[in-house]
Amino acid sequence: MRHEDRFFQPLLDANAPLILWGVYLFGIYAFSAVACDTALANREWGGLPAVSVMLVAISALVLVAALSMLWRALLGLQRQPQGLLPFARLGIAILATLGIVWCAVPVFLMTSCIK
Repeated sequence: MRHEDRFFQPLLDANAPLILWGVYLFGIYAFSAVACDTALANREWGGLPAVSVMLVAISALVLVAALSMLWRALLGLQRQPQGLLPFARLGIAILATLGIVWCAVPVFLMTSCIK
């Protein structure tokens, strides 16, 4: 007889956008700190600083992942409009997507590796 846990899987599924946001926030700051102290700080790709190109690429990938989680939450709300969990998933996905966009704004506004 197999026991299926019906608490942690939906909880993890609902909080996946927040986990993505947290990993993204830690990752871009850690990458910036490490990249600006290495040879990557002085390298250019296509006339643009390599660190900025990498940060924009990472931000775009994470934003696509967050938007897909938001889309999944919207579809889940359409399939099952009753209950708190579908609304919580949608709210968490919106919050995380806005948080990722907010964290990505400095990538576009600042120059890379100020020395």
